[in-house]
Amino acid sequence: MRYLLLVLLFVSHLTANAQQLPLSTVTEMARRLGQLQLLTPTGQEELIRFASGQPLQLYQGIDKTQVPTQAIFVAEADFLDILPGQTRLTMATLDSLAAIPNYPWSGHEHQFAEARFLAGQFPSRHDLFGFLLHTADYCRSNYDSSDVLTVRIYGWFGPAMTPYMTDSTLELAVNDQTDTPAAQQERVATYAPYLHWVNLFRQAGFLPETDSVINLYYRNGKNIYGSISHSNAVRELEQYLTYLDKYPFLQQQQRQRLDSLQQTGLIDEAGKQRIIARYRPYTLLSSDDILSACKSAVPLYTATDIQPYDLVPLNSYGEIPVAAIRTFFERVTNKISQQLFPLTVTDIRVQKAAPNANGLYPYQEELSLGRSAKILSATLQLNGQLYKETIDEKEFESWIRPENLQFLNHYLEDQHDQRRFFFISPHRFTRYEPLQPDTVFLALLTEAQAKLLQSPYLFDRIEGCYNGSPGDYDYAVYPYQYFDTHSRLNKQQIDSFVALGRKHQLFPQQDTALLQAAVREQNPTGYQDVLSFSPAVFSSASYLENLVSHTQEALQRLRARRFLFSTTRQPENGDARKMINEALGKQGIPFRLYLLGRDGYSYIAHRYILLKPAAAAALKTFSPGIFAGAGSGR
Repeated sequence: MRYLLLVLLFVSHLTANAQQLPLSTVTEMARRLGQLQLLTPTGQEELIRFASGQPLQLYQGIDKTQVPTQAIFVAEADFLDILPGQTRLTMATLDSLAAIPNYPWSGHEHQFAEARFLAGQFPSRHDLFGFLLHTADYCRSNYDSSDVLTVRIYGWFGPAMTPYMTDSTLELAVNDQTDTPAAQQERVATYAPYLHWVNLFRQAGFLPETDSVINLYYRNGKNIYGSISHSNAVRELEQYLTYLDKYPFLQQQQRQRLDSLQQTGLIDEAGKQRIIARYRPYTLLSSDDILSACKSAVPLYTATDIQPYDLVPLNSYGEIPVAAIRTFFERVTNKISQQLFPLTVTDIRVQKAAPNANGLYPYQEELSLGRSAKILSATLQLNGQLYKETIDEKEFESWIRPENLQFLNHYLEDQHDQRRFFFISPHRFTRYEPLQPDTVFLALLTEAQAKLLQSPYLFDRIEGCYNGSPGDYDYAVYPYQYFDTHSRLNKQQIDSFVALGRKHQLFPQQDTALLQAAVREQNPTGYQDVLSFSPAVFSSASYLENLVSHTQEALQRLRARRFLFSTTRQPENGDARKMINEALGKQGIPFRLYLLGRDGYSYIAHRYILLKPAAAAALKTFSPGIFAGAGSGR
């Protein structure tokens, strides 16, 4: 209890304590910058003038209207052109920018709120560092020995700034697959001179003396790769200093959302107090801090629940062990059954696609067009209902993904439960949090809870256990869409349509339950999407030659005889379908060609289907908009 009170006192002090620096502190920091040879006496004086709001000596005798401006990034929204040395953003400036409708500031409300918080702290370490950085950038980018302004700015900086002013980029070639501990240690030694900036500015008072998170981060060679430069190192330090100055506001926002989560019932008062007790200086709460206190969040431990059954396919496909898939699904459903609600899994079957005669899987042959290699699927019987999941292997990616747990949300829909499962990975507010968090969570959330959790102050993105719509593993969706079943067909609609299609022999599959589960897994938005499971459906451009060729291929799939077609004229008004149907009728072939409606989707090619007229009439009665136009095949 005593520890909790100490934490609460620290949190209260940190939130209430503004980071605004008194002029005496600024003067001392300027003096230290001089001792460290980062600033000359002239630079020290200009820094103090900037912090106290006095005019800079920089512009004496210079026409400001003739000075080139430089761009600074405002509230992560867009650039603002400023005069060098004029980096302070006042409340009036921010308010005028935020008031601009639509472009370019809309959608950046929380960034502007953070910028206003910083503006209210002026002068802060963030302001002082930004002043030095932006003036140095201006000097480095525009230096001309005949230009009075740049010569004056250059005279602000001492010899310790030379590596920044004469910077060049070092490229590090790092391959995750061939990296070694020895190579990582070599990169640690290579990066050591770039940490000099952190050490210098810590001595100057910009960082707490005990703060070593950046130094610790770069003791791990795995974190050092790609391009490194003094410029990048200094900008990284700027970002971290800005985070430290914004921390009271960030923590306040996080605390407010904890209160809101309590109101939604995700946590109770005792759980909230346990969460608050986990705060550490300048560290925001992680997913483990918050969700471990929620009874509706099931932990999946990386070391025991994921990694033993996970696999990263590299250059070959079909490597995922069938037993691993089965065991992972059993572990997940058992945890849910023990913690949330009874969930009986009576059968888990994993099907593995066989390669073609050439030794390649069908998906490997198409890798020039896309990286997906969907060669495994699993079916599960949950409380007597069949569900299907496709395992989508991707190069250099793990197979255990939120999409592979979609069956849980389909089960909730069948139970008329308004909650949904979300897969929540740890969110890093800075790059310095641990690289290998040991827990992800399957959180069972209401719509209100999901919207609150997906916040820059909690988790930047929570991933719903759905595979997109329709069936696209890369489809970007947001929490509210996981609760909106009006944009896709429900189980009853799918089952009824599949039954109708089976009656008219549109689907050759023998197992109706498996077909229904396979269709549902794709989250079809309309009956046109369900018909894609029929061999009678194909996509084609509308011009005659292309349409004839695809029609012949579809007839072959339907085991119908090919039709003879020749013409010396091009169809009027592009009515190639009418000419094909006339040829089909004259040759006694029972099928006619129909154009499917787009159902709100835009396709490069049109979708067509070969149907017997009786089947077409039944489909049109079931769904009047299923065909484009009049829907007639004649």
